[in-house]
Amino acid sequence: MNTKNILGAVYSLRTEGSVASSDEIARKGGFTPEEIRKVLRRMLRERLLERRGQGFQLTPQGRRKVRVVMIGGAFEIIHPGHIHTVREAKKLGDVLVVVVARDKTVSKNKGRNPITREDLRVELVSSIKNVDAAVLGGEGSIYDTLERVRPDIVALGYDQSHREEEIEREAERRGLHVKVKRLNSPMPSVKTSRIVDQFA
Repeated sequence: MNTKNILGAVYSLRTEGSVASSDEIARKGGFTPEEIRKVLRRMLRERLLERRGQGFQLTPQGRRKVRVVMIGGAFEIIHPGHIHTVREAKKLGDVLVVVVARDKTVSKNKGRNPITREDLRVELVSSIKNVDAAVLGGEGSIYDTLERVRPDIVALGYDQSHREEEIEREAERRGLHVKVKRLNSPMPSVKTSRIVDQFA
């Protein structure tokens, strides 16, 4: 049983706003409840986890043992480009958090209403293989979401407008040590906007 998998499950559950109970950790990690309880006791002794309310959370020592990667986007229509991005981002760390843009953000950035409601987009993204946690972004600055997730790495899609240096600098100003990596796409012509235009 991989320690990082369990720490990642605890981190993912709490990031999604769920209680990281032993049963939920077992479900998220694919373990039996009996297996997980024994391991959780050991991890408490090793101070990788601590009890919080009805569940568990990572201690600073436990958090240092997992590398968290964050990506973000609208994810209105899941297409092969998204799957490639998710797969490549997951290779950069142990836990992948996908931040799904709010409906208001999509409308503001794209000049139209989103094709799919934000709650459905989160549900859809959470079902993609390699996604450990899917959460809604904030309605303010992307840096507010960055402070909430506190990733080690931010992975940007090949066509996202954010500048790597700017994100690293602002994160540092907020006391976060974040590396930013720009991902490539083997299929740059596959984009939601082009799919929408084809059917408009």
